[in-house]
Amino acid sequence: HNQQLISSLAPPPNLLKMMTGGATLVLAFAHVAMHLATALKLDKVPVDKLEDEFHALHVKLHATVAGLREQLSSNSGGMRDASVSPMVVEFQVGLQRVLSDTVYMKDKSAALAELKSANSCVNRLITPYKTWEASHRSYKLANDAGILHEAETTALSLQTQLSKMEKAFQAKKRRHERQSKELRINVNASPTKANKDALAREEKSFSTISSKRSKQFGKIRSALDAVKNKDPKFLFTFARAVHAATVDDDLHATAEI
Repeated sequence: HNQQLISSLAPPPNLLKMMTGGATLVLAFAHVAMHLATALKLDKVPVDKLEDEFHALHVKLHATVAGLREQLSSNSGGMRDASVSPMVVEFQVGLQRVLSDTVYMKDKSAALAELKSANSCVNRLITPYKTWEASHRSYKLANDAGILHEAETTALSLQTQLSKMEKAFQAKKRRHERQSKELRINVNASPTKANKDALAREEKSFSTISSKRSKQFGKIRSALDAVKNKDPKFLFTFARAVHAATVDDDLHATAEI
């Protein structure tokens, strides 16, 4: 089809014979540009069809996000493996970000392209899983290049998120240390119950946050290490989680029909 299009864009031989040198080249480019513009207009997707495709894909990806969120909240299935949950969260957040951004985009063609790109990310995870199941699990799914690619992409985003979270925690820690120092000075100067209680509350509050962040950062680092080491079990669990979300979407769609 492309060769036929290129051939059709070529200027007639009789026109080229009439021109020489630079004039011939100018005429040739002008001729190609004119017909290429016409071809692009013919291939342009109708607005109503574009809107329908955008809406359908937006609904589909929204349902996938809902399915992932449901798995995370219920802590069932693949989510029992604590190390994979940060990856699933990051993947879900990425899809949600695309959905939010595209809703307000005026250029629906560009918005549709963004949705198709996000949908391709989902398909790179679930298509190998479906093929693997259809083959009666006759090979190692974790070795699939598509799954590894999406896992590495998600891990890169997760690493960036972890860096931001660690910086925020360090800033909070510095504020706590300043506050704690001031409260200790107050207690030393006036060891009243009120001053002692204020210091105890500050210490307990930060201790709770510190413990929570320590566990959270530990899970994220564990997930990043698993992707870096191409852990077969981890990659399998990640792909299965996304696949399960899309299966739920299909069931919901069937029920609505």
